[in-house]
Amino acid sequence: MFRNLKVLLAAALALTAFGAIAASAHAEDEFHCSANPCRGTLSTDGTGKEAHHVFIIENAATTESVSFTCESLRGDLEFAGNVAKEVTLTSIAYDNCTANGSAGVIVDMNGCDYRFTGAGGRSEDKAEVHVECPEGKQIEITYNGCIATVTPLRATGIGYTTKGVSPNREVTATVNHVTIPAERIHLIGTKAQCLISVAEERKLVGTYTTGNTLITGETTAGVMADAWYE
Repeated sequence: MFRNLKVLLAAALALTAFGAIAASAHAEDEFHCSANPCRGTLSTDGTGKEAHHVFIIENAATTESVSFTCESLRGDLEFAGNVAKEVTLTSIAYDNCTANGSAGVIVDMNGCDYRFTGAGGRSEDKAEVHVECPEGKQIEITYNGCIATVTPLRATGIGYTTKGVSPNREVTATVNHVTIPAERIHLIGTKAQCLISVAEERKLVGTYTTGNTLITGETTAGVMADAWYE
């Protein structure tokens, strides 16, 4: 009887260890590409509101807010090898942006990039996004005579989904809810220009609420490559 109990305990321990190894392996969520090096382009994913990128700045002291909506995001990426734990999006451009519904908004990245990391076994919306800029630079959103700036930061709130079937898969990067703290946001202008009170900047909070971007892998010759995330 005791011998059988020992056997059962050993089996349970073995299964537990195997489960831990499997969980550890799953934690290594990564970007994959059939090309080496892998290049990629960013394009609109979906139509209408599904494709829109929405960023809101709120003054918590006054409950005022200004909402920026852009039709799409474009850009490029490249990484060596067939597997990457993170990818950097460069040459980023936002198209047809509005502020509280009014056109004429210009988003100047000033050389800033987005670095997307894998979720690392956490829930799909917990992958990280890093805003990385050249020294002294920041993202500038110009609208209605006001300039809103976003300085380099690190935040969670990105998720990834593989679309299509091999060998023509693509990856959708989805903004689920990225919070940007007050110390990373500044407004230059008057309340009338900025459409929100510029007093008490420490009360400003930014939220990148939604946005879908399609990442398509390519070879160096510009031929579509198989790209997926798992």
